[in-house]
Amino acid sequence: MITCTSQVICMDYGSVWYKACPADRSPLIIFFISYQTMASNNTNATTTAPLASKDKQVLVTMAGPHGTDIVGAVLDCLANHPCDINDCMLSRLYHHVTFGVLITLRSDSDAIFKSLAAAAEKWDATLTYNVPDTEATEPPVRHSQEEGRLGERDPQGVPPSLEEAPYVGRFKYAASLLNQNGLQPAFLRDWAQFCLKYRISVEKLSPLNKDGGMLSCADFRLSVPQTLDMSKLRTDLFELSSSHGTDIALQRDDVFRKNKRLVVFDMDSTLIRQEVIDEIARHAGVVDEVAAITEAAMNGEIDFKESLRRRVALLNGTSVDVIEKVKESLTFTEGAHFLCRALKKLGFKLAVISGGFMPLALYVKAELGLDYAFANQLKVSWDGKTLTGETVGPVVDGIRKAELLDVLAQAEGVTPKQVIAVGDGANDLWMLNKAGLGIAFNAKPRVQQQAPSRINQKSLKYVLTLLGFSEQDLEQLSSDY
Repeated sequence: MITCTSQVICMDYGSVWYKACPADRSPLIIFFISYQTMASNNTNATTTAPLASKDKQVLVTMAGPHGTDIVGAVLDCLANHPCDINDCMLSRLYHHVTFGVLITLRSDSDAIFKSLAAAAEKWDATLTYNVPDTEATEPPVRHSQEEGRLGERDPQGVPPSLEEAPYVGRFKYAASLLNQNGLQPAFLRDWAQFCLKYRISVEKLSPLNKDGGMLSCADFRLSVPQTLDMSKLRTDLFELSSSHGTDIALQRDDVFRKNKRLVVFDMDSTLIRQEVIDEIARHAGVVDEVAAITEAAMNGEIDFKESLRRRVALLNGTSVDVIEKVKESLTFTEGAHFLCRALKKLGFKLAVISGGFMPLALYVKAELGLDYAFANQLKVSWDGKTLTGETVGPVVDGIRKAELLDVLAQAEGVTPKQVIAVGDGANDLWMLNKAGLGIAFNAKPRVQQQAPSRINQKSLKYVLTLLGFSEQDLEQLSSDY
């Protein structure tokens, strides 16, 4: 039995490997499940060589314990016989390699198959063949909940890559699964059933956590039917995520996923742990009144502009010196410094767009090395000693945040698809939905439900996980700091 410390090592074209460290700390156990797929899977993999004919496509798969020797043996055979290589795929665990090559025969001779068979025997390898069929239909699905699947069977075809599921009319998505306490078997089981229900094909699984540790984050590449109701899918995905306390971030797997260039952060309860207006109110002796209005605003129960007006009015007569005291008491969110430094190292531009106040936004900007800061400006008395209970200039509410995101994207010469937005409040939803990747960070339930993605972990470093960066990548990014 695989315990909660189980880890999927890899799931690629030719194999699935599971690693488990039992609860009693007995020696490591490795499970290997070999599987075969092909450009069209209406025919099973066979060890019998197909009838050779010119221009026929054949998927050749060789698997065995001799690592690179397997790769070399297959390529040597192909080099000595007339054929074209259309695609290839490699999966490895330690010495064991599964190597698949899609070829087009350029003669009617079966000598190539004899050569491959001899090589397989030499290297103690398993050799199988598949012949793609572009007219294939989806085979019967053998699982216990077949009746729960949505929609009709998908038409099939030869995909552009062996890594891709052999169905037409699909979008490519990436799903990041994240739980700092470990991805539990019960959750992974329900996640697999979710994919089956929606006819979502898993094309690749990549663990992102550190080697040897418990599986806590994984990146899935998915083939999703274009006909799905994505609104319903995301609603069900949120329910699955909430029921297991595990984050699932679903985003289009396209060129923009790892080519984001601008990150926009909310400030209060995102980059810092506090709500700054509550901290100012604490020094002014009106913290309870202000905190109640803040809570209602973050939950979306009160319009942000109205809530800001009410809260700022309660600060009338407060000494401006409290701003410096609040700066001294600010606590940055775990991972905030690392995330911002790592992003800068990767060439990102960073901004804070806050419904708070400029003196504190500028302080956070300087501490984290951000490029831009936008926030509300508190009006002070004629002698500059006290707050008047008013603001000056445009109010940075939810709509303004989205507008500023657009302005920054234009200034940096990027599209909204290349922007990441991170926030926790209802007034952040506009910019979260405007950005290519919008992340609700430890947000209120209503905000999480309406946000495109969410992170409910302690550290902001997991923003990088949603971009597909592994823990090894994060270690490399931190090595110079």
